[in-house]
Amino acid sequence: MFKILLATKNKGKVKEIRSIFSDLPVKLIELPREDIGEVNENGKNYFENALKKAKHYAEKYNLPTLADDSGLEIDALDGAPGINSARFLGKEVGFDAKIEKILQLMTDVKIRTARFRATFVLYLPKERKYFSTEGVVEGEILSEPHKKEGSGFGYDPIFKPESFDESFSMLGTDIKNRISHRSKALKEMKKIIAKQFLGGSEMVEIKVNGKRLPANKYVYKVFESVILALLDTLKDVPEIKKVEITIDKEKEDKSTLSL
Repeated sequence: MFKILLATKNKGKVKEIRSIFSDLPVKLIELPREDIGEVNENGKNYFENALKKAKHYAEKYNLPTLADDSGLEIDALDGAPGINSARFLGKEVGFDAKIEKILQLMTDVKIRTARFRATFVLYLPKERKYFSTEGVVEGEILSEPHKKEGSGFGYDPIFKPESFDESFSMLGTDIKNRISHRSKALKEMKKIIAKQFLGGSEMVEIKVNGKRLPANKYVYKVFESVILALLDTLKDVPEIKKVEITIDKEKEDKSTLSL
């Protein structure tokens, strides 16, 4: 199974990624609790920071690693807090205090347009290559936090996405996972993972007892490995003289595995 290390200790992000990737045959691995190292996010943009984190942990644990950087860009504050969203007022300062400060800065602001922007990077340590995606959601800053316990995190209580009447926090996980900046970037990354590592959407044919089983190339490879392991076991059973299995990988390519 394709394994991906998640380069974040933010439980909200981990939950969001797991939800969006739930139908992929991948194993998502969280950072060890004892890993207290910090990556210096001094890049010039979201992409540089995401790549830096993904590469650091990928090389440290020798696993394909997914990392992101995201931020809230408020037009009235010239795009702030932007790339410094997590470090606004200091990383040790909680988001309730960050939100309070932003609302103070926008006390008399009438035009409150803003957006969330996210960039994800999947870094492969063996190949020394990466894939990146970006997602953006437009909206505006509310005059006060609208927060629902257990729903949303970060600046979610004060951000109202376009075409909705409530904050990300109040809208809940299902809606947020459908429209958020991270969900948009993650869904694009999901397509890349499916195509590059899981056989994509191109279907191949497997027949068992004459019944066609729809499968992509990834499923075929898993099926093939199971069959080969089975044949390897059966060859040492004296009562079995012959086992023949035919797998149609492609219409023009038929392979027969037999003893």
